[in-house]
Amino acid sequence: MSEIIGVALPPRVYWAAWALLPVAMTVFYRLRGGYYYRSTVFLLAVALCGVYGVVASLILPMIGKTHLINWSVSHLFYHLAGFLTGVKVTAEGLEHIDSKRPTVYVCNHQASIDVLVMGSVFPKATSMVAKKSLKYYPFLGWYMTLSKAIFLDRKNHDSAIKQARKAAQDIHNNKTSVFLFPEGTRSHPKKIDMLPFKKGAFYMAVQANVPIVPVVVANYNNLYDSREKRFIPGTIKLKVLPPVDTADIKEDSASIDVLTNKVRDQMLVALKEISSIAPPPVESKKVQ
Repeated sequence: MSEIIGVALPPRVYWAAWALLPVAMTVFYRLRGGYYYRSTVFLLAVALCGVYGVVASLILPMIGKTHLINWSVSHLFYHLAGFLTGVKVTAEGLEHIDSKRPTVYVCNHQASIDVLVMGSVFPKATSMVAKKSLKYYPFLGWYMTLSKAIFLDRKNHDSAIKQARKAAQDIHNNKTSVFLFPEGTRSHPKKIDMLPFKKGAFYMAVQANVPIVPVVVANYNNLYDSREKRFIPGTIKLKVLPPVDTADIKEDSASIDVLTNKVRDQMLVALKEISSIAPPPVESKKVQ
């Protein structure tokens, strides 16, 4: 017989208690833990979902469900990481997401937890566009490679253009969509603003002759700021805007510039509408 706090317990009960301890600690700390706790469980969720992604990328194509790979991984990550960190998403405009229509989805990019927010609305039959360095991350990189993510080398302009053209062909030929961040890098904004957009996503949409659907995530600097070591529970707003048609737009640089600025302006207006930067809540006796 084993004992816990001086009380004799049957072996099964003893081991069950130890097995449930991590679950109990997670429930206790999810709303009480601080920056380092939430960052750790966030990375744990990335690793776990990366492992699932590897398995899903190998099995789902065998049963004709390739279109569910990224959708299932992203939604699993949203629910798992959201539960562990206490972060929720409220979304509007979901009627503009159509998994049956090839689309280029563009989203503003603030920080690493954008992937959590993105997971709440990530469409079926959609590929991810990511920086090439992610390809070499354990678990996450393996999954993204197997799921045929599009990796762009920001340092090699010719390679990035080549990959963007290939992505446009895949969108047109395979009737799939892509999801990417046109700012190209995390902006860490304290003000309600966005970085200038890179034009790759817009060339891609015009070449594939598919619409662009902007996805706008409200500024959440009051909840998360890696530089100030802030990561607290809360709700993040998200708004999906109506599709922007690209059928009559030429592929010349000037036309793409106009399209890029048009979409960015629409997203900036929506960003200001749904964002409200409030001072972060005062935390007392939080566990780091």
